[in-house]
Amino acid sequence: MAHLLENDKIRIEFDEATGGITKFCCKETGWELIRQPKLAMGIQLRVPAPGHRWNLAESGRQKLASFAAVPEEGAAVLRWEGLDFDQSGPLPIDAEMRVELTAGGASFTVTVDNRSRYMVEEVWAPNLGGFREPAGEQPVTALGMHFQGGFTKVRLGNGFPLNDYWGIDSPTVIKTFPSPDVTAPFMLLEKEGGGLYWGVHDPQPEIASFVYSFCPGYLDSKHHRLPAGDDLSGSPAGFCVSLVRVPCIQPGQRRTLAPVVLKPYEGDWHQGVKAYREWEETWYRPVPAPKWTAEADCWMTLQMNSSEGRCKYLYRDLPAVMKEAKQYGVQALQLIGWATGGQDGNEPFQDTDPLLGTREELMDAIRQIEEMGIRVLLMCKFKWADQSAPEFADKMAAHTLKDMRGHPVPFGGYAYDTLFQRFSGGSIHNGYGLCHSSADYRRAALKGFRKILELKPSGILYDELANPMLCCFDTSHGHAYGESIHKGSLLLAKEFYNLAQEAAGDFAFAGEGPSDMLSQYYSTNYIRSWDDGGEPHCPAGKYLHPEMHFASCLVGWDDREMANQCLVYSYILNYEPYNFKGRMSDIPLTAQYGMKIQKLRRRLWEYLWKGTFLHTDGAKVRPVGESGEYIYSVFEAANGKRAIAVANQEAERALTLQVAADSGCEKFLLYTPEEDGAKVSGSIVEIPARCACVLVEQ
Repeated sequence: MAHLLENDKIRIEFDEATGGITKFCCKETGWELIRQPKLAMGIQLRVPAPGHRWNLAESGRQKLASFAAVPEEGAAVLRWEGLDFDQSGPLPIDAEMRVELTAGGASFTVTVDNRSRYMVEEVWAPNLGGFREPAGEQPVTALGMHFQGGFTKVRLGNGFPLNDYWGIDSPTVIKTFPSPDVTAPFMLLEKEGGGLYWGVHDPQPEIASFVYSFCPGYLDSKHHRLPAGDDLSGSPAGFCVSLVRVPCIQPGQRRTLAPVVLKPYEGDWHQGVKAYREWEETWYRPVPAPKWTAEADCWMTLQMNSSEGRCKYLYRDLPAVMKEAKQYGVQALQLIGWATGGQDGNEPFQDTDPLLGTREELMDAIRQIEEMGIRVLLMCKFKWADQSAPEFADKMAAHTLKDMRGHPVPFGGYAYDTLFQRFSGGSIHNGYGLCHSSADYRRAALKGFRKILELKPSGILYDELANPMLCCFDTSHGHAYGESIHKGSLLLAKEFYNLAQEAAGDFAFAGEGPSDMLSQYYSTNYIRSWDDGGEPHCPAGKYLHPEMHFASCLVGWDDREMANQCLVYSYILNYEPYNFKGRMSDIPLTAQYGMKIQKLRRRLWEYLWKGTFLHTDGAKVRPVGESGEYIYSVFEAANGKRAIAVANQEAERALTLQVAADSGCEKFLLYTPEEDGAKVSGSIVEIPARCACVLVEQ
């Protein structure tokens, strides 16, 4: 017999002996998530013991102590007592998992009572052992929010990656929040016609890993091919999908972890992310951004100096460079490599560089540029320290992240210009991560931030907000053992914001890849929206947070496709000639077409910039005849009318496309970058190669 939890949407069955989930059925779609119940999993913990950092309470070995149904709440509580570990044997550690059926989904909340003398390092729950796409369908793809504004993807089928095989038993992929790969604590398991949302509903940015393993292994490792069936050489075959936390529960502690929500959805990823958006609305409170940030849709990025002392520009050169840029519609400058040591040298110190001029010269250059009507954003970063900086030993060594053994956590620097920077052991500036959860370090960072404020720019762009360094074990910093440093990053963002409000008033905060939580302070995301591995960029970040601005790089000499993408996805045109080392006059073809895009956007400002970005919700655009590469988005203005922006990204041939608006509208006003006026158009349009248009509902 199995224990059962059921409502009109979901049916979950649990093994009566182990508590493993043997069935998870979405009634509306008929999708049975568990295809191989022999791999069913319940709770799983890891507790390091002397001589055995690997000490696992493997799910299948645990005995379910009790199953208590709470019918009036649509819930059940599973309890395991005295968990049995493979190296230490049974330990006085108990675990409970409350499973509650919600509107269309299920919530899993785990409590661990640690009465042992060891620390509970990992908690694995919930687990879907034996997960697979329905037989005969295409494999599931796991989607997570990527720091470049799109999706990180893992195909749970043939081609499933073989990463770090020496440290695992079966092919495994781990995607961890918060990191560049996962900037919001959820992922979507998407299949044909629908999928499964699973996310951690915790307004505190605790570390959470989405783990995908295929058991027992590949059928054919050369091609990363998986067996089609549910058995392989007598062993059950399927994916084990797990949500893993690293709470570092100390001896004598009892701790309840934030709930994990699983919610099936019908449709594509747009429907899947709505489950997260609904929860996010309960806590997401972005601070006000300066009004000018809502008007500046064209930037330029410029590097003054690299960590190899290239010194491409002096401070006094900047006004002339930007006077030229203004002629091309540039409204904001992101200035890189302006501080001592050049870009990615002498971090995190924010002193002006005598190689580039005096502090007064930089202040004067910023003043002149701002008087032109161009806002200046100074790039900075505070997440790591350059160990070769003269001030490192005295001012930063004490603030470095520490691992479990008390060693500083290394951070590899970045290579610029010379071969020896690219050689391991050459001239690269390596360093160590800095602990944002240390109040002492945050005070030091605020001193550096004050130096920036004194230069009187309009804002900063915090580089590398998406941080792969996750935690610190140095309790002398005043935080818990194994603390998520992202918590400290949130505190630092708030402290930066408060200081800027006191000192500068309207001060803009932009950043590269802020997590969903940090984006409450960093309202503009600096991204590269190039295609990834042949897959077109997807504006998932803009769809999740339509109120945010995304500045996307244009580096090509005739970058029409990127300019089109900025129009269609409501991205800031961010010019970076010579990979942010050149002038606007270096890329006349890109600049001239970009000006046309900007002019069209200004003409339809209430739709394409101030309107709500719906991506493909609200209309369907399909080819008439031969297909090709095209993109489109829908924008809804405050008056309720919609505009549909479409771009033909084919290099050489025109496309004929049919626009079917959900409103039923079949007559539009058609606008193009090349023409000042509008034409009346039906729902079928022909778009030349590398061109775009906007159709406004009549």
